[in-house]
Amino acid sequence: MEVVDPAHPLFGQRFELLSATRGLSDAPHVFIRFRDGITLRVPLRATSLSPCAQEFPRAKLSLIAVQELLALVKEHQPCPRRQAKSGTDSRRKSDKRSSKN
Repeated sequence: MEVVDPAHPLFGQRFELLSATRGLSDAPHVFIRFRDGITLRVPLRATSLSPCAQEFPRAKLSLIAVQELLALVKEHQPCPRRQAKSGTDSRRKSDKRSSKN
């Protein structure tokens, strides 16, 4: 059995299936053998045993998480620099200063 949900921490790993539940009072899940004899409970929908297993997105980030990330990046982009004025306007100011001295 393989964990196929990209958002699950065990994504892409294969495990020995110990048992599965139908989830009458709870969501269906499977018990898998982890390492050193540890048994883990994993939601059935996150595994290759689920009929919906192929419907998971390829990215680990949800659409909302990507939108929030882009908003954060946009918020923290530096403001564009204003170009200093040049040309005749700046010359007039410097000429006025030099004529006062």
